[in-house]
Amino acid sequence: MSKLLDLPSKKVFINDLRTCQRVTVPSEESDQVKKMKTWQMYCHGRQFQLSVVWIQGTVTEVDDNSDLVLLDDGTGAAKVLGCSKIPFLGEKIKTGQYVMVIGQLASAGSIPQLRAIKVQNLSHMLEMEKSWSLEVTDQMMLVS
Repeated sequence: MSKLLDLPSKKVFINDLRTCQRVTVPSEESDQVKKMKTWQMYCHGRQFQLSVVWIQGTVTEVDDNSDLVLLDDGTGAAKVLGCSKIPFLGEKIKTGQYVMVIGQLASAGSIPQLRAIKVQNLSHMLEMEKSWSLEVTDQMMLVS
């Protein structure tokens, strides 16, 4: 997991994760890094490779039995798995909270799935929700 934490996270809209394609990237890295899923994403006419993504949105459902949180960012919904395994999470994630999730993309499709690496409640910081779409757009347009 430590190599995974060293990777940069890409700020994305959930809708853009739906069309990601799994790719195999030749690597001289360790076996641990080779086993990480790498995805190809096309957005605004550009192509990106990613493994770790950063999404933000409102929690619409929490299922404690399956350790699943459903997050909606206004462009789509994503399932976030493994939130209870996050160290130092603090308070439990609740429906209606605005949260950020950094996680490894596990699957694409109509409802993408992420394995949580970091989850943080941002409900008390209203400017975070208001600036999110600008942050994602800025990163997508300027960083390849």
